[in-house]
Formats: sequence, C-alpha cells, structure tokens
Amino acid sequence: MQKKYVSFALLGAALVLLGAGCSTAPVLPDGGMFVSGDSGTTWLAKSSLFSTGAPMSFATLDINTFAIDPSDSKSLWAGTMANGILYSSDGGEGWQIAKNYAPAELQLTTSRVNAIAVDPANSCVVYAATTNPAGASYVVRTINCGRSWGMLSTSEIAAQQFGAIAINPKNRLQIYLGNSAGDMFRTDNGGQSWVKLTSFAGKRIRSIVPHPTKDGVVYVGTAQGGLWKTSDAGVTWARTEDSKKFRGADDVFAIAIDPTKEDALLIGTAYGILHSEDGGASWEAYQLLTAPNETQIISLAINPVNPAHIYYGTPKAFYRSVDGGNTWTTKRIPTARVVKQLNVQNLKGAAGVADSDLIWLAAWNPAQ
Repeated sequence: MQKKYVSFALLGAALVLLGAGCSTAPVLPDGGMFVSGDSGTTWLAKSSLFSTGAPMSFATLDINTFAIDPSDSKSLWAGTMANGILYSSDGGEGWQIAKNYAPAELQLTTSRVNAIAVDPANSCVVYAATTNPAGASYVVRTINCGRSWGMLSTSEIAAQQFGAIAINPKNRLQIYLGNSAGDMFRTDNGGQSWVKLTSFAGKRIRSIVPHPTKDGVVYVGTAQGGLWKTSDAGVTWARTEDSKKFRGADDVFAIAIDPTKEDALLIGTAYGILHSEDGGASWEAYQLLTAPNETQIISLAINPVNPAHIYYGTPKAFYRSVDGGNTWTTKRIPTARVVKQLNVQNLKGAAGVADSDLIWLAAWNPAQ
C-alpha cells in the first residue's frame, strides 16, 4: 500500500478542535492511538495526520475499533466514534482520512465505525461496519487501499446496527456479519449477497473471531448472551455452557485465540478472564488483581508467538502477565480513557536479544 501525502488541514483542524462530539466541555488530547515497543512499560502517541500545513492530529478522538493488515504489519486501520475511518501505511507514523465519493448517504467522514476487517490476501480490500449520523448502518468496502469506498448490498438483512464483521482467513470471500439484534449473517461471495445463519436471542453481537487455522470454526461473543461457537461455518451453533458457572461470564467483551494451540482461547467478560484449552467445552478463570465481577474486561490480547504474554484493559486500568496468567501487574498508560482495543505483535530481537511485544492501544470514551 503506497504512502500518500494529502492535505487534510481543514478537517484535521476540526478533529483537533472539536473532537468527536458537539459538547462544549474541554476535550483532552489523550485519545487516538498509542503504541508500546517494550511490552507496555512506555508509550508513544501515534495520532498524527499527514498535512501540507501545520501539524494535525486526531488525538482528541475516540477510537472504537482497530485492525492490522494480516499481510502487512505497517498497514493500520482505525475506526472512530464519529469521524469515520483513518488509515496508515507506515506503522502509524502518519495517518490519512478515508473519504467516500459516492453515494453521499454514507457520510463516512462523520460516521461511527463499529468494526473493520482487512482482506488477508489483498491489503487494498477492506470492509467496515458503519453507522451514519442519522442512525443508518452500512457495510462498506474499499478495493483501492482506502482512496474511495462504496456500500455493499445488505437489502436482505434486517435493519439493525451492524456491530461486528470478520473474514474467514481460509476463504477471503466468506465474511461474517453480526448486528445489534443478535442476528448473524454470512456471505460467500465477498458481500454481493448475504444469508442469515442464526439469531442469538436478541443479544447484541460484540465480536466475531474465525479460527486462524481451522476452517469453519468461528467464535461469537455477545452482550449478556454468552459465547457461541460453530464448527461448520455457521450451519449449526452451540453455546459454551460450562462458562455459565461464572456469574457475569455471559457478558462477553473480547475474544483472543491462542494460535500456538489448536483449541486454546481466552474471553474477557464482566466476570473476569476465562481460558479454555478444549475449544470452549470447559473453562477456568484466571485469578486477577481485581475480584470477580468487580470490573469489565473490555479488551484482551495475547502475543501470537509467546502466548504467556497476556494483556487486558478495563474501564480504569491496563494489566499484563508474562507467565501465562499466573501473576499480573498493572501498568501506567498515557490516557484517562478506556482501553477499547489491544493488538499485540511479536517483535523479533536481534542476535542475542530477546523478543519483545509491540502493543497497539485504542483509546475510547464510553461517555460520548
């Protein structure tokens, strides 16, 4: 994806001055994106916009969702609460604002972005679930690295807020979509048509995570409806019943699959963090620094090479473990906002130097 230096001075100034809403209260520049190259010990803000004039930033904005290109770790996509999509092709050193040229009703640059999914085989193809200021929800797609966007046909899908979207890493044309009514959909042709797979009893779908190596296995996290799993691409579904023994575990905020073990995964819930070694058939809870049901685990991530390194965010703090969840420490972060999303990459060390964790943090204000 080629870097483009485009002037967004006027819109950039609006982002800095106004933030993401119409409130007259001061908006602190502690939003946007942050990155740590030392496992969360120190952080750098990464919210600069490319411009030809004075430096511009989106550090006042709330980031609702974030995605890293599976085939290019420097290609980043951030979805805001009210200012559309931002993208970077140089590892967050500079960002651009994704614009739509038609149709106008998308209002992409003033929309809330609920989820983003990058094609695992084509970096220029990206899907997003958005909601415009009038409350209309769309599935949008770019096929030219974000230079222009269009709507995918969703006429056969119930008119609800689309809140989660994910691509099957084994079949790039197979995409899963979830909405606020708990309805689950799938396309097998890249979004040209959709079929309804099931409905999770009216429970909002927060996250959809296809298994990285087992084709057809998909996990779905819902708001107070538990974790659901399919092993046949959505033909049949089963709730992970064993997690019910933990009060509050039916409120699932985040899912993290351990790619080093075929059936290992973690979920962040209102109870705490649960982990399973058998694909969700049985669950155990980590002993955290906070008591069960004391806080919500909003975000959760593990190092894909060294899964003993686990990170999570709550509405008030950020935590890490480097021993597989046996012990935890809390780390200082440069924002008073909620850690909405965490993404971890393994940084290979030079000869004789240990690997480290590169952590991306999306800052978000739920009061907005």
